[in-house]
Amino acid sequence: MLLRDERQTALNAVEKLCLETAHRYETAVKDLADDPLSGVCLTLSEERKRLWDELAVHIRALDDLPQTPDPDREAAVHLLSAIKGLLTGDARAALLADCARLEEALADAIRAALEQDLGTEPRDTLQRLLAHTDKARRELHATGD
Repeated sequence: MLLRDERQTALNAVEKLCLETAHRYETAVKDLADDPLSGVCLTLSEERKRLWDELAVHIRALDDLPQTPDPDREAAVHLLSAIKGLLTGDARAALLADCARLEEALADAIRAALEQDLGTEPRDTLQRLLAHTDKARRELHATGD
């Protein structure tokens, strides 16, 4: 069993959600095909993965290992979103709601991590990631209208 301090735990929570949102956007690109939202999701996925890479460096600096994606969990989340879309009759709206929920969870995790005693570089990465969650919500909202 791996014991983590509060800083590691907080960064790992951010990392998990960062990776989850990146993969959610990636699967949305495939699901949406020609929808203009597909292009937004592709950009958000690529940007989020770059930020995840930066965060992974800081996690390693704390003598911890970045997480690896859980394909089973990702498949289950994707299936759940598809079922929501079928039940509501609007897969696009279900996707937007799903992404908004994930972005809010990520922003909460980032704010919690920023309360930890972290160095300047990890804090800067977290601040950029928090700004990216705001950007993602704005772009999703603008495209969702």
